Amino acid sequence: MRFGVMGTGQVGSTIAGKLAALGHDVMLGSREPDDEKARKLGLKIGTHAEAAKHGEWIVDAMPGEHAIESLRGCDIDGKILIDIGNYEFAVDQPIAIPLGEAIQAAFPKVRLVKTLNSVSAHLMVDPASLGAAHTVFIASNDAGAKAEVTDLLRSFGWQHILDLGDLTACRAMEQLVPMWIQLEKLYGGPDFNLAVARPPA
Repeated sequence: MRFGVMGTGQVGSTIAGKLAALGHDVMLGSREPDDEKARKLGLKIGTHAEAAKHGEWIVDAMPGEHAIESLRGCDIDGKILIDIGNYEFAVDQPIAIPLGEAIQAAFPKVRLVKTLNSVSAHLMVDPASLGAAHTVFIASNDAGAKAEVTDLLRSFGWQHILDLGDLTACRAMEQLVPMWIQLEKLYGGPDFNLAVARPPA
């Protein structure tokens, strides 16, 4: 599978590295594709448009404030787009329109799946390293795309994948950002995640 991963920060580079390790053909999309730091990642790097053209699937690992503008003019119609992004302002401000819903509205032909946005980058691709059961959330208006992304998450090692339904769940998912920040301060680092517990059936 060919992936275009938008964003060369910690999340984008971590996801891209995992995809490459699993045998996928990955190109990173960057606002500055000639940046020396980006080239040190050892993967193919291009503009956002080049990465989108390369990918059969797209991963949005950009700050929410930049996502829609960066995706304009990119070849993404009809493709699965995995939105991992959050608005940076969501740390201490309310969200008017959740990012996942905003991207879907801006690009109605995209098969958008929201997931992984409330998980530390290292746990996104190696959930077993936490040493405890924990949960990743997923939502989409496209049941087929959601099922395919669920399979990808399982290839990353995820066992507890909680389907929250359609993209109206983006608000709840993205509003976990302040809680994540508070927990990171409490524990002095990002080695944690949330788990949803239910009584036995």
